[in-house]
Amino acid sequence: MFANANPATWWHLVTEGCSQVDPNDDEGAYVSEEDLQSLSSSDEDGNAKRRKRSNNQFNRATNMDNFKFKLGMLFSTVDQFRTALKEHFIKINREYVWLANDQRRVRAKCKSVGCNWVIYARVQLSDKHSFMVNTLVDRHMCGLVFNNKHATSNWLAKHYLEQFRINPNLTYTGFMQLTTRTQFSRTTRSTFYRAMNCAKVMLEGTIREQYAILEDYCKQLLETNPGSTSILKTRMQDGKRLFERVYICLKACKDGFLNGCRPLIYLDGYFLKGYCKGMLLAAIGIDVANAMFPVAYAVVEKEYTDSWTWFLNLLKEDLRIDEPERIT
Repeated sequence: MFANANPATWWHLVTEGCSQVDPNDDEGAYVSEEDLQSLSSSDEDGNAKRRKRSNNQFNRATNMDNFKFKLGMLFSTVDQFRTALKEHFIKINREYVWLANDQRRVRAKCKSVGCNWVIYARVQLSDKHSFMVNTLVDRHMCGLVFNNKHATSNWLAKHYLEQFRINPNLTYTGFMQLTTRTQFSRTTRSTFYRAMNCAKVMLEGTIREQYAILEDYCKQLLETNPGSTSILKTRMQDGKRLFERVYICLKACKDGFLNGCRPLIYLDGYFLKGYCKGMLLAAIGIDVANAMFPVAYAVVEKEYTDSWTWFLNLLKEDLRIDEPERIT
């Protein structure tokens, strides 16, 4: 039959025929652990097994609305499996409990009493980190859950991140209107506010991260507002650089005060009541319409003679005040 054929051609036909899998055969739908441990040295056999494996590989971009677990489905890590399980149960309005949950094996079942749904996955010996679904009973015999405990504040923050980005001042009432016809219509007020705080951290970063980029912010301010003044004062403690003070005076504020304001400056300090305490020192001018005009501000550790002297000396240099007695 293959007497006059090219050896490469007929060998390809033989290996292709041997690697075909019956679509109705459940055993051929995935690669067992024994198969993964005893891969053939032939390149063709290896490619066939990789094709079978990739067909059941979980895709991170999968739409969870229509997602279903399958026997033999592969997950790259145990965390990916846990995330998929949580997303799936939230979508179908049910809850699950762990029967085993470690880095080698994971077993979970539906929380409802009498429900037969159960899943078991374990790590693959071939690579020591991927997980395969070895046991699956994908049949629920229970009702829906309307206050799903798996929909935590952190999950809600990720799920509604775009809404929090568009409306950072979203209220609880507004959130309830947004979720009226969804499974999250019974979200408590405390869970909502925790979710909103989590979303702010995701969108804006933590306070520690914001302080870490404060110097970059000052440099960016000077680049985008030429002629402005931005001075950051820090100190070293136990080998760490700690924030102490910052002074900001924009070029437009300088010019506005010198060219359109009365020779009058209001000075005041305000307590900062956020996560990081301190004082906000501000210099406010009065324009020709008797309206307040911001001139400069500074954040300092506390309000005392040294911080006020530091602030006013910088303000004097910025406003080019040669005769301080002419300014009230």
